[in-house]
Amino acid sequence: MPVLEGQDYHLEGQEVRLTLLHTSDIHSRLIPYDFTPLKTDQDLELIPEAGPFGGATRIASILKRERKKGDRILHLDSGDCFQGAPIFNVNTGEAEFRFLSEQHLDAAVVGNHEFDAGALNFTQKARNFANFPLLAANYFWDDPKTTGTNGTAMVTNPYTIKTIKGLRVGVIGMANISSLNSIVEGGNSLQVTPLEQNEAARSYVELLRPVTDLIVIVSHLGLTEDQDLIQGYEAYYEYGRAKPFIERSHDAWKVLEWFGPEGNDKSVVRVHIAGVSGMDVVLGGHLHVVLNPPQLVTDPAGRKVVLSHSGAFAKYVGRLELVVKMPARLGEGEGAEVVSQDYHAFPVDALWCNEAMRKYRFDDNIFWDPGKFIAAPGVREAIAECGRQEDAETTDLLIPYLLGMDVKLQLTSIFSYAPLDVQRRNNSNGGDSPLGNIAADSMRKRNRVEAEMALTNSLGIRDNLYAGVVTQEAMFNVFPFENTINIMYLSGVEMQEMFDFVTERSAERGCVSQAQISGARFTMDCAQVQLNDLRIACTPATVATDCPQADRQGHAPWTCLEDTAGSRCWAHPGIDIQINGKPLDTNGTYKVAVNDYIAKGGSGFTVLKRNTTRIETGISLRDSLIGYMQGFCSCKDLLEGKETSSNGTRCGSLVNGKWTVDEKTLNSCKVSKAFEDALNNQVGTCSCLDLLKVPADAAEQQKAMAQCGLPDMTKDAALAQCALPQGPYTGRCTCRDLLVGGNPTCGTVTNQLRSFCEKPTAMPVASAIEDGRIGRRVK
Repeated sequence: MPVLEGQDYHLEGQEVRLTLLHTSDIHSRLIPYDFTPLKTDQDLELIPEAGPFGGATRIASILKRERKKGDRILHLDSGDCFQGAPIFNVNTGEAEFRFLSEQHLDAAVVGNHEFDAGALNFTQKARNFANFPLLAANYFWDDPKTTGTNGTAMVTNPYTIKTIKGLRVGVIGMANISSLNSIVEGGNSLQVTPLEQNEAARSYVELLRPVTDLIVIVSHLGLTEDQDLIQGYEAYYEYGRAKPFIERSHDAWKVLEWFGPEGNDKSVVRVHIAGVSGMDVVLGGHLHVVLNPPQLVTDPAGRKVVLSHSGAFAKYVGRLELVVKMPARLGEGEGAEVVSQDYHAFPVDALWCNEAMRKYRFDDNIFWDPGKFIAAPGVREAIAECGRQEDAETTDLLIPYLLGMDVKLQLTSIFSYAPLDVQRRNNSNGGDSPLGNIAADSMRKRNRVEAEMALTNSLGIRDNLYAGVVTQEAMFNVFPFENTINIMYLSGVEMQEMFDFVTERSAERGCVSQAQISGARFTMDCAQVQLNDLRIACTPATVATDCPQADRQGHAPWTCLEDTAGSRCWAHPGIDIQINGKPLDTNGTYKVAVNDYIAKGGSGFTVLKRNTTRIETGISLRDSLIGYMQGFCSCKDLLEGKETSSNGTRCGSLVNGKWTVDEKTLNSCKVSKAFEDALNNQVGTCSCLDLLKVPADAAEQQKAMAQCGLPDMTKDAALAQCALPQGPYTGRCTCRDLLVGGNPTCGTVTNQLRSFCEKPTAMPVASAIEDGRIGRRVK
């Protein structure tokens, strides 16, 4: 086939190489950011000491490096490049699309977060700044010619075909459905009809197979859905709607179970929807996981399909090397076949360019104490060298956005100090989380809200608060969405329904709570959810005999619930509900604070969507939590044994009816106090803090030391007498390293950061615990 270079490639019967570079779920992390790498990240050789992590300049350098190495290269992205960092809040996707366009991205699937600022914003940004195909084969958009439509159909396509030195690759995009309530509920603000994923993919595979050699699916469906795409899955449909697929001659849906009279179009059937044959590679996203090595999943025709995911938040760039066996005659049979594959996930940290140093850090024969690797010979020099190699063109692209954010958001401003990580997830029993507790508390107690209880969805809290100073940027990572507090008045019956829904949704996710609450306590009876799902038949008169009565202690009583499929045994899965220490009154009315997303029915909260009492306060969850934490007790308050902070907020956490401060927080405060005392120690007539400020210039130093009454002593000798301890950890380095200077890992030292280190006991302490307000029952 003739190509642009003027060459005529004849690949019939040959084995050729194709390199797929894969990014996914970048979530606006174009600027390097701090976080604590999990064990899974470290298993993938992300170096904990080599923060900050991610960043567009590093990704660009890795992509350019790998493009130079390969012969046939495709760069594909699995969606969600929008939302997750302040650059999106200010620029709503412009920077992300411009960055990917400058990297010559070959195609991307549309992710659910691309619509966070609205479909019209996505359309405008795509039209103005994206020069790559945006794909969504399973979305059927409203006619763009119709008055009032957002025009998204004009900037998206179901597929694209790329010819790389004679190799014809069809790329089909499979967009997300599971996280977009707005396309499956009334109103349909996105103006799109979602199509069944397997049939949508099947139709385009059948269309492209004769004119391509290889078919790659770039997906934002999710890992399970990607597997279902290949292998098939079970679903429920009205028989009348499923009949054409059940009765067709090829890839027929198989009826597994009837609910209602057989053959009746209104009956519900459980069917197995056949997997899609003819796909070669699936590059997935949405769940933020890395598959290393990729999965090899067998399709209905018996061929192995390579399924790969490459993580999220700009932490990795995936490289999938394929050896492709071309058919003897192009366009015949199943086309080319992937005969071997090799995958590598490149970690995006401050040592992104130095594989030798990475091998040194993860050498099985060397044990590194936490934080010690950064002090090893050559490490800081290697970090500096990688910094010099970061892509200059991308730096130039980002500078205007960085300056704009600095002016508008003041991202480096500090308002609290976290001695330990404040986790957004429960790490012990799947119930309430430390960060979720204080986030919900802040909503309930906020001025102009003052609700009886508060509830927010767990997935709306997107990151932990990491040990060190808590900045405005950290809060944007925790709450990247512009969600606000809404006040609602719920009846006791609606409250019960809400807690039941939280339990049912949590049971689908390993009984890990999908909501965080304040002013209430309850138990998620996930075992009861499983019993309810058995759909045991009953009648109202014979519940006692129809429904299982063994081991019912602690469960809610059975009722006979009637729904569209008949009557079944059912009991409330949300149990032991207390509001401010009192049992839930089903006849009462409660003032509840929720976020605007779930108030409008997001994440499936239809009980809130039906309620008509919603009051928009305009108070953002981010500002609410910032204001709440600014009132926390300082180390000075805690060490002096005060019960409240200067604004009246109680110190510590309420545990078993008693306000207590955990030992780890107190010990951290003692470290801060010892460091502050050491700074105030006198050497000569100057404090150790004064000595730290003595200039390095020899003449100026001699003059300053004489003023301190130490004319015959150098600055270093005087500081040695201070014996300064390490002091509190700022998130990048210790306060001693920061004040002494010379440690590049400390990053940019602002005046506010220096002031914190000079008097750390005055800063409010961000401390939170799991207090058991959400229990769970799994047996």
